[in-house]
Amino acid sequence: MTTLQTGSRLEHGRRGALGRGWRGLCAAGLVCAAAASTSAQAQGTSTWSGVYTDAQAARGETVYNGSCAVCHGDNLAGSEMGPGLAGGSFVGFWDGLSLGDLFQVMSVSMPQDNPGSLETAQYVDVIAYMLQRSEFPSGGEELPADEDGLREVVIQAAQEQ
Repeated sequence: MTTLQTGSRLEHGRRGALGRGWRGLCAAGLVCAAAASTSAQAQGTSTWSGVYTDAQAARGETVYNGSCAVCHGDNLAGSEMGPGLAGGSFVGFWDGLSLGDLFQVMSVSMPQDNPGSLETAQYVDVIAYMLQRSEFPSGGEELPADEDGLREVVIQAAQEQ
């Protein structure tokens, strides 16, 4: 497991780039993603490559509504209790990091009232739902339900031409 490194994008977010929700998450001493691992993901698949299925995102929506919406809002836009989990600000923050990094943060810190309580597949389904709501295209294969497989998928804010 990799911890937050000083000077990284996530560490910068902890100090204030994204608002109270992410700062609170990191400041609480929770493990943040492998923020300095972007060079390892340079060879990976992009979130623009159709890396999840619509069925997987639908399952993720169900899990999200039952375990995440209370803090992150009904539409993933965020609330006073948690940051938004879809859209430009969210994707921009994670740009260049992997879905494995995102999974790592989620699996050790969420849901806030019972961290790590979801099954691996449930966390991955929620990620698929977050990708769908962030308007990344779906595809014919589901996201893999393992951290190593998720590390192969790089979050890219803008689609390469």
